[in-house]
Amino acid sequence: MADVRSRELGAYLRARRDRLSPADVGLAGGGGRRRVKGLRREEVAVLANVGSTWYTWLEQGRDVRPSAEVLAAIADALLLSEDERRHLFLLGGQTEAEELGGPGADDGPLRVLLDSLSPHPAVMIDPRFEPLAYNAAFRFMINDIEALPETDRNWAYLHFTHPDWIEGQADHAQECAVLVAKLRAYHGESLTHPAWPPLLRRLRAESPLFARLWDQADVSSGARRVKRIRSLHVGNLSLRTVTLRLQEHPGTRVVVYQPEDRTTRERLEELASRIARGTVDGPARVRHLRSAT
Repeated sequence: MADVRSRELGAYLRARRDRLSPADVGLAGGGGRRRVKGLRREEVAVLANVGSTWYTWLEQGRDVRPSAEVLAAIADALLLSEDERRHLFLLGGQTEAEELGGPGADDGPLRVLLDSLSPHPAVMIDPRFEPLAYNAAFRFMINDIEALPETDRNWAYLHFTHPDWIEGQADHAQECAVLVAKLRAYHGESLTHPAWPPLLRRLRAESPLFARLWDQADVSSGARRVKRIRSLHVGNLSLRTVTLRLQEHPGTRVVVYQPEDRTTRERLEELASRIARGTVDGPARVRHLRSAT
C-alpha cells in the first residue's frame, strides 16, 4: 500500500512540476538554457524550502513520508488549487483515504429515494464512476444504458468509448476533461483499492483522449455548471447536477440532474410519461443495488 501511494505521489508531483515555468513562480530567466519543459526539481525544492535530494526521492516514489507541513509548502510552490492540495495530501498519506464501498443489495430506502426523484435523472456511483443504482429517468436519459453489457456501464467508460454517450454530450471535450479531473480526485481517496488498475488500464488502452487527460494530472471536485445533453428520446436537455455524499457510505455519491429551463423540465416530464406508458423500451424502476466491493 505504501509503495502504491509513494509511486502515485511521485508521478503527481512530476506532472504538476512539468506544467509550471520559472516565470509562473517568479524565477526570472530560469537559469539559462533548460532541458526540462517545466520547473527543475531543485527549483521546487528551493521554493518549498526542502532538501533537493529529499525532494528528488519524493518524486522517485521512495517511502520518505512527508509531513503535513512539508506537503503544504510543496503545494504552495506548485501553485496548487484547493482540490489539488487535498489530492496531494491524500497521496501523501496525511488524510484518511476512503474505501471503495457501497450500499448493500437490500438497501430499500435508497432505491425508494432514487425513484422519488423522478422525473429528474439520478444515479448512485462509487469512486470509480461505477453505477450502483439509478432511476428510470437516468437509464433512458441518453439511451437505454441497460442495452449495454454490465461491464461497459461505467460512467467514465461510456463517456470515452460509447458512440451514443459521446454524441449525447454537446460539450463532449469539456465534459471529458471535467470527468477525468473528478476521477483523479476520487482515485486519490481510495487509490490502493484493487479495482482501480483494471479500470485505468482499460480506459488508457481504448481511449487516447483519456490517456492524454489523465496524464495532465488535473484534479477538481467539479463546479456546478450547465450540462447540455442530447437525449435520443426527447431531444436537447440543459441540466445542472447536484452531488450528494452518503454519510453511511462516504465513498458513494448520488448525482441528481436538475432542469435548467422550462423546456428541459417539460422534456423530462415527457420522458417519464413515455417510460410509464412503456413506449421507451418498456417501463423501468430503479435498478437493483449491488455491492461495490
